[in-house]
Amino acid sequence: MISAIYDLALSTGANRVVRGCRIEHVCGNPELGPDKDRAYGMQILRAALRALRTPVTGPTLFEPAREDAEVAHAS
Repeated sequence: MISAIYDLALSTGANRVVRGCRIEHVCGNPELGPDKDRAYGMQILRAALRALRTPVTGPTLFEPAREDAEVAHAS
């Protein structure tokens, strides 16, 4: 799940949550301009794909800005 309200997603039992930007624009940030917005959206997408490949044992938050590391979050 990609969510800007990641704490809610984790507390309701979602096993893999990718931190999104904002509620109204979860997969990017239009304030960055078209090129940077697209690049940021691709970071979020890559984090989501990594989340799908990663075995987890409980709710886990994946950070798009840190491509090679995920942060486990126990609920």
